[in-house]
Amino acid sequence: MMYNSSLKWDTIYDVIVVGFGGAGAGAARFAADNGARVLLVDSAPEGSEGGNTRYAGGAFAWGKNFDDLKDYYEQTYYPFAYDPKALDTFIENVIKMKEYSKKYFGIEAKGTGRRPNGEYPEYRHADSMQSQSMTQGMYNGGFWKLLRKKVYERLDKIDVWFNSPVEHLVQSPEDGTILGVSIKRDNQVHFVGAKNGVVLSCGGFENNQKMVQNFLGQGSLAPIGSLYNRGKGIDLAVEAGARLWHMSNYDSHGLSLRQNEPREKFAYMINWKSLFNGSIFVAGDDGARYFREDEEDRHGYKYNHGNWIMIPNQNHPHIVMDQKQYDQLAADTSAKADQIKELISYAIKADTIDELAEKIDAPKLKQEVADFNFLTDEKKRDMFLNRKIETMRSFSEGPYYAIPVRHNILHTHGGAQRNEKCEVIGLDGNAIPHLYEAGELGDIFATKYLGANSIADLLISGKIAGENAALPKRKVLKVDAITGASKVPELQSDAHTSTANFDAGKNQGIGMSSNGISDLPIVVRVTVDNDDKLKQIETLQQKESPSLGGKAIPVLTKEMLENNTTDVDAVSGASVTSHAFKEAVSSALKNLNK
Repeated sequence: MMYNSSLKWDTIYDVIVVGFGGAGAGAARFAADNGARVLLVDSAPEGSEGGNTRYAGGAFAWGKNFDDLKDYYEQTYYPFAYDPKALDTFIENVIKMKEYSKKYFGIEAKGTGRRPNGEYPEYRHADSMQSQSMTQGMYNGGFWKLLRKKVYERLDKIDVWFNSPVEHLVQSPEDGTILGVSIKRDNQVHFVGAKNGVVLSCGGFENNQKMVQNFLGQGSLAPIGSLYNRGKGIDLAVEAGARLWHMSNYDSHGLSLRQNEPREKFAYMINWKSLFNGSIFVAGDDGARYFREDEEDRHGYKYNHGNWIMIPNQNHPHIVMDQKQYDQLAADTSAKADQIKELISYAIKADTIDELAEKIDAPKLKQEVADFNFLTDEKKRDMFLNRKIETMRSFSEGPYYAIPVRHNILHTHGGAQRNEKCEVIGLDGNAIPHLYEAGELGDIFATKYLGANSIADLLISGKIAGENAALPKRKVLKVDAITGASKVPELQSDAHTSTANFDAGKNQGIGMSSNGISDLPIVVRVTVDNDDKLKQIETLQQKESPSLGGKAIPVLTKEMLENNTTDVDAVSGASVTSHAFKEAVSSALKNLNK
């Protein structure tokens, strides 16, 4: 959208960050730390923001030797081209990631237990890349809460708007400078100016089926992360005249249940070795096998004649098994037992292979079962797909089962091309003034993806984009705001979780913790007597589970007051809330007004 003289700004910020995921949280944080007044907006409702970072494992890549790391990355790019400066900047920062964790989060990174040489040990210098985590455990939301907390600690400089999709960028007709954005909020369109820069950090397009078909060439893929990555960043970038890159590149985790409604979170990643061990295989649309089921998954990439490629997508594949395999899975007692039991509950049952083939529209299924049995009966090598013969068992008598599945999609990589400063590049090869990009949208990965690198990238690009967007610019907005955000209710921040929003008198302190079960932080006010003995603990804000956390808080309050300490036992069944409440009270004691 081009600026014109009739446009009036409803309010003006120094920096606007579009997308409150991991990269957006970082961009807002570092822009604020560099003196900017920031507006952070997200199309998702409060509690669903976070993008794929909300569900990420949280491990980041790091290394020690620049030359070795670069050689390793270059091999993963082959035969695709890359931007040498952007890749060099990324690698230089990957080498500093452990220091990043310590400096900006105060955390000594912890090992993840992953193998040290990444996903492609065949490549030179594969052992130059390691991975570490800032938090305990994986896929538990801890990493996302850590990034979100840093935003909440800066709500004196950052306003947050949920349910507020950006509809357009506002651009100067003279030189293409990005001046601000139009935002739909409470069914009204507001024009918000940005003095120094706009950061696009709104994720990929996994949940936009038209884009999946147009850019990835796939009919249908099952998203397994956020449901709010709908490709708006692509539209905004195109509107601004950006050059796109990496549009055909995406990552997967194999197969997911085929269901009518998409599931948020990493719902099903069906590449378990324990699943494909016996009289079981994956049948394509026609019933024939089409990939090696027992091969270790490399974010969806499988070995193919000396290279690794994304699994060829099928429109209605099925996991096929006999009764013996079904009983084997039903009796599973592994860590994935509950998921396996739910998985087989969706099975389609038939007395014969012919009947099953008809039910799932797979005409070659009978021949495929016969070929599978030939290999196992004769102990032949699986000469077509190279599955290990010891993982294969002949199909016995019926009944037989087929579970409908879909290929899933973890994240895309396409977006606007960005340079080493995270500036968006236009069609003329030059940076579009005041427009930046961070995170999954337009990241630097052109083909094969290495685990833990998206986390490293969102941390690195979020910081670079936020800092550069905050730099004061020569160009000034052509008009002043006609209103102020602080004076208009519909333009006020949705995030009122700063301790500054609560009053504390003498011998009182306000404390906060964002590490509870709820997305809303726990806020407490502590009062002590003149001898610093705990006198009162008030819970000013919390939305913990009423049946667990809500009942634990009064118990913890009573014990702390009786024992004059925060070092009390967690309430059974509410350990997360207990630890968060103790953290909030401890924080309040550090913030006492004397």
